[in-house]
Amino acid sequence: MKGKTKKIVLAVAVIGAIAAGGVAFTDANVVPDSMAGYKDTTVSGATATAVNYTLSSDGTNIDAVVVTFSTDITGKHVRIAFNNGTLTSDCTIAGTVGSQTATCSGLTQDTVAATALSVTVND
Repeated sequence: MKGKTKKIVLAVAVIGAIAAGGVAFTDANVVPDSMAGYKDTTVSGATATAVNYTLSSDGTNIDAVVVTFSTDITGKHVRIAFNNGTLTSDCTIAGTVGSQTATCSGLTQDTVAATALSVTVND
């Protein structure tokens, strides 16, 4: 198999595993299933309604993550981390309460190596 085909097959397999096993949640926070292929997604401090990923042109890296929140995140610090790694700098918050987004850009996360996404929201 060529490299790109292997990655597509791997992504489909991981997505299938997510569908079978579900997504991990913390406390009462909720985040919907994602088609990004992650085993776990956790959100702490707010309720996320969507997580969207921007991939590099060749699909090998995650360049940005946009998280949509139903709770008010005005004035909060939103950060993300892959695989329990180091949190990013503050993400950019936009939109109106009820559908605010936090855009975390400037990333170079390998799509195959990314198995978990953590999102934190705090003062």
